[in-house]
Amino acid sequence: MNVTNPSEIKKFWNENPVGSNFIDYTEGKEFYEKYDEFRYRTESHILLELDDIDFRGKKVLEIGLGQGADSMQIIKRGAIYYGIDITEESVRRVKKRFKLYNIPYQEVLVANAESIPFDSDFFDIVYSHGVIHHSENIVKIVNEIHRVLKKGGIAVVMLYHKNSFDYYMSISIFRRIGLILLIVFPFLIKIISMITGEGTERIHKHISNLKARGFPYLKMKNFIHKSTDGPENVFSSVWTIRSSKKLFKSFNNISIRIHFLNERHLLGIQNFLPKSVKHMLSKHYGWHLWISTTK
Repeated sequence: MNVTNPSEIKKFWNENPVGSNFIDYTEGKEFYEKYDEFRYRTESHILLELDDIDFRGKKVLEIGLGQGADSMQIIKRGAIYYGIDITEESVRRVKKRFKLYNIPYQEVLVANAESIPFDSDFFDIVYSHGVIHHSENIVKIVNEIHRVLKKGGIAVVMLYHKNSFDYYMSISIFRRIGLILLIVFPFLIKIISMITGEGTERIHKHISNLKARGFPYLKMKNFIHKSTDGPENVFSSVWTIRSSKKLFKSFNNISIRIHFLNERHLLGIQNFLPKSVKHMLSKHYGWHLWISTTK
């Protein structure tokens, strides 16, 4: 039984397109250039993963468009591109990007991935980065991905990784203890904001949530939703390698790689860690599960 309202999820992402807390939106190329630089500087593995996929001449569906950074990269690599997003704002921004850069595409639609508006056996590749784990109906979405893929087609999906440094250290320990300390020592808010890049407005919202809801706010079954994509985020789920394989059990040849140590949440410790240690943590305990599998 679902406990969240899908319209609330849509409302949140329509008002908070991914990355908007880091780069302020403005009309024009400057925003997209700043956003892409930030995205691929902090998550450089994305471009490497995209380089390993043969998009040339393939019909590709992207689920969840964000600011259209990956969309443009996929098209540059030769894809025949289709995209869907649950929000009008993301679709508007991506169409704006494509117009500014004269990028060719087939269709970009407002649609829910729980009911993908394309025929069965239509796409060669379905790509979705950090999106479908925000739906309680993720099994239904995976079934839809399977339906619209051609036989032999490839699904490439990123899910949040439960067995990660981010989940067990940053979210479970650092952030929960940190919020309690910030209530006692509010002068630390600006310092934490400077160290982590987290806006003071979001930190204050976490504190007001904690004051209003008490310690149940910090229970992991509640806090996981608020600590992945902001204190007003409605729903997030986290996955292990084992549960991901079960989720994609109707597919074949599943491959899973682990990426991304979120250094913003290391509170300055990252400046003293050798690159080899950060690489090891990212490879084994990173926040992103990259799943590649075949129909």
